Amino acid sequence: MSGWKDLLLDIIKLTDSVKSLGLKTEKLSERTIDIDKRVVRLETIVEIAKVKQIKS
Repeated sequence: MSGWKDLLLDIIKLTDSVKSLGLKTEKLSERTIDIDKRVVRLETIVEIAKVKQIKS
């Protein structure tokens, strides 16, 4: 049976892992938002090109 010291060390390690995963998740979220903005800009450019092509 694990002693309370082992349990405390495991909790500290798990806490560190959760914090690390939280930071990585935040970075991925920011990158996803940036990619979404780029896709929206590309879609806008395509739509403008379609309208100009129809008018020509």
